[in-house]
Amino acid sequence: MGHLLNEPQLTNVRAALSEPFNHFPTDYDYVARQLKGVDPAVLYKIFYSEVAPVCFTNIAAVLPTVWTGFDPNWLRAEIEKRLAARRRNWFRRQYDRLLVRWLEYNYDYMWKEIASRL
Repeated sequence: MGHLLNEPQLTNVRAALSEPFNHFPTDYDYVARQLKGVDPAVLYKIFYSEVAPVCFTNIAAVLPTVWTGFDPNWLRAEIEKRLAARRRNWFRRQYDRLLVRWLEYNYDYMWKEIASRL
């Protein structure tokens, strides 16, 4: 992705950015505290191109499967799997590019809440 986060930091950032996709109301102040010191441009990219494509179906579902928080190890594995598929397949890259645009439109309110507290 071009960011300079080590693996534990990246896992923590992804976990924090996944919070708005849980069933319960999000404490955006808590999320922002977890992201302190990371460049907002990097966070934006991670939020929309890594975390949101994996997590958005949870809040779009009638009965969400994750209520209190995504397991950070599961989240990391799913994101890495998706990024690998994106690198291998041209069609997947195009699909994900469109998906990210859709996510930016539909979940802009989440990013605005996070960004306003950074």
